[in-house]
Amino acid sequence: MKTHDRQISAPGYKPIVTQIFDRRDKHIENDSVFAVKESLIVDFAPRTKDPKADFELEYGFRLASYEDAKKGGIEGATEISSA
Repeated sequence: MKTHDRQISAPGYKPIVTQIFDRRDKHIENDSVFAVKESLIVDFAPRTKDPKADFELEYGFRLASYEDAKKGGIEGATEISSA
């Protein structure tokens, strides 16, 4: 199964690491660890007029500030990572 791993970060916000999954992947139904959530299955659109890319995807991620994460009890929310 093809996955696309990404780490997303912004100053003052808790970083996240996530994956997105191509709906057309023939192995999408063979998820042995049940990590594929419907909200992470996407449809890549063909990208034209760009010799460096075949597909594109618009996808919105929401980051929690460290302060909000701490209030919500999110693990690791009290320290800003040096990574």
